[in-house]
Amino acid sequence: METLTNEQTSELFELISKSDQNAFDRLFRAFFKPLVMFSCRYVSDQSTASDIVQDAFVKLWQNRTKLSGVASARAYIYTTARNLSLNHIRDNARMETGNEMSEMQPSEINETSVSWNDAFSEEHSESIYERMQLLYHWVSQLSDRQREAFELSRFEGLDHHEVAAVMKVSPRTVNNHIVDALRNLQRMHEQHEQKFK
Repeated sequence: METLTNEQTSELFELISKSDQNAFDRLFRAFFKPLVMFSCRYVSDQSTASDIVQDAFVKLWQNRTKLSGVASARAYIYTTARNLSLNHIRDNARMETGNEMSEMQPSEINETSVSWNDAFSEEHSESIYERMQLLYHWVSQLSDRQREAFELSRFEGLDHHEVAAVMKVSPRTVNNHIVDALRNLQRMHEQHEQKFK
């Protein structure tokens, strides 16, 4: 899976705005899996999230002539996936919360957020896996806005301005949410450590 810089993503948007199918394919390959993981945080079902992300790319292609000059291509993609995920929740009249990541296997976590080294022993890998599970559990305990800001920033790699565009708030508000999230995660970590003293 290719990782694209902000500049490369913006360049692909420019090409896609001119109906460049190869640029669209490259964008799809780079963002499909991360967006499915992102959508799972809203809909808690990987199959549904996959459908939502496919719809997001269909929508992107249908609106391709409007992509030229988009301020932040990454924010545009994540906003589209977020809006479609929220629409799915609304349309199905059930508020699904939770985090499918808590059920993911180490290999899936590896692809999104952990540098998994094959040289680790099985025991060490299990320890890392357990820590990641604990982190995802703690993140799921944050308020919705804190969790969303934290995940977009730390898991998806968006900067504060991009997160602000996705969440439709100011960058300062994003910063406040992330600071609060970090404080809460630190508190949960300290409480966890106290259990072993």
